[in-house]
Amino acid sequence: MRKYLLQHRGEVSVNIGLLMVIEALTVLGSVLNANLLNALIKGQLQQFLVAVGLLMLDWVVIAALNYGASVHQEKVIQNIDISIRQDVADILIAKDYESYNSRAMGVYESWVNNDIQTINVQGLQNFFTVVEGIFGTAFALATLIAYHWSLALSALILAGLIIVAPKVFDQRIMQANTQLTHQNENFVDRTQDVMGVFNLLYAFQALRLLKQGIIAASQTLKQSYVNQRRAQSSVQVVGFLGNVISQVMLMGLTGILAMMKLVSIGTLSAVGSLSGNIFNNLGNMSTYLGMMRGVTPIFEKFDLERAKFPTEPDQAAAAVATTAAVPDIIQVHDLSFGYHTDHPILRHVSYDFEQGKKYLILGESGGGKSTFLKVLTGYLTNYTGEIRLAGKSLKDYSTNQLGQQLLYLDQRPQALTTTVRENLQLADAYSDDDLVAVLLATKLCPDRERAVAFLDQSVGDGGSDLSGGQLQRLALARGLLRHVGVILLDEGTSAVDTANAVKIERDLLENPALTLIMISHTPHAETQPLFDETIQFAELNGK
Repeated sequence: MRKYLLQHRGEVSVNIGLLMVIEALTVLGSVLNANLLNALIKGQLQQFLVAVGLLMLDWVVIAALNYGASVHQEKVIQNIDISIRQDVADILIAKDYESYNSRAMGVYESWVNNDIQTINVQGLQNFFTVVEGIFGTAFALATLIAYHWSLALSALILAGLIIVAPKVFDQRIMQANTQLTHQNENFVDRTQDVMGVFNLLYAFQALRLLKQGIIAASQTLKQSYVNQRRAQSSVQVVGFLGNVISQVMLMGLTGILAMMKLVSIGTLSAVGSLSGNIFNNLGNMSTYLGMMRGVTPIFEKFDLERAKFPTEPDQAAAAVATTAAVPDIIQVHDLSFGYHTDHPILRHVSYDFEQGKKYLILGESGGGKSTFLKVLTGYLTNYTGEIRLAGKSLKDYSTNQLGQQLLYLDQRPQALTTTVRENLQLADAYSDDDLVAVLLATKLCPDRERAVAFLDQSVGDGGSDLSGGQLQRLALARGLLRHVGVILLDEGTSAVDTANAVKIERDLLENPALTLIMISHTPHAETQPLFDETIQFAELNGK
């Protein structure tokens, strides 16, 4: 957490300055209160009225500063949240395809939501509370010295005991927080799983499983929250008892000093207020410090993920700098791959794909065709054998280099919840003429006028306003827009009506500069003869 506080040290310092002034004025209020009482005891009306007026003004200023500090503190915390989320996003985009998809989406959502909330509540908010308490304690101790040295010394000794005692619970709090952050990930993962199949459960009248899944996940999460609360409450109880006992002891000492005529009667009021300031702060400070240390496992988790996949300093610049020529040949030799080592999907596959040629891959579902294309594109890397692009091993290419040469189009394309234009451009910029041309080429629009209007149309939540065929053509349009030399098409026109599918395939097949490797379970008779080679994958796989 220190990293982010230093990163935002300017605005953090402003907030600390406000808290310091607030605490100084709060202590001043205690002194004014004592002066008021002394003037009343002595019957000094003028001094009494002055003290009342100053005390009123003091608290009005404190209220105004508290408002400003509270608003400014929230801005600081939110800015730090953004910085943390930026770093988490860097961790995510540095992952490769396999690593990212090895975890459910709910885990990553928990990182940027639940974990950030935990850092806010237990870490950042408590940091400012601790800072405020430190200033309040320091000012109060200094004021006690002005009244009598024994008061300050006693307060200091008692304060040390209050701070040290709850430390025995630190390890317990950290363990509870570690367990909670993992259970939050599991909870989001499990609830997303069951809520994501609502349509399936609805169709088979099994919606009770949705309720059962949520309740079961909640029961597990409940225990983690209870364990965390037990650990935190142990610290709070110790702090509370230390606080109460210390205040009573200090008030007792002040009473003795007053009876010995070493301090005025009004000092009793000031000490009561000041001791409350000191011990309330310190009694809670151990709790706050323990909770702050409790967020350490979250940052350690992020650091561990960052170490696995170091982020590139400037991926956009690297993408430009590493542009490579389209491979004249893709050579696959003795390729084997399995998601589990004891269950290979690809077995000793060997084949050469030449530049500009068109390949149709046929075979039954579940035979490994899609996996084969993902391996060729560099999505799946844990394979044996060799793949060479233009004479160079596939593993020697960076992700950016592969992305400029090869495009894999999934049979279930995704879309951002935004306009068609932004779905086409993504992180790049293209002219409207280029965008319109690709909409026409993929038959998404019948003419230029409709294409121009279509660019600013929303695709809905995740593309929900588009049909399956439109989503497939949108995905293909992205690839054509970038003039990628090799397209690996996985059932890329399966949801498109036959007439448009034939037109799209014909355009691809008649493009001499394009190397096309296409999977299809239902090839069209009109375009099948245009392929240079038709591969029966069952014969290729397992030779």
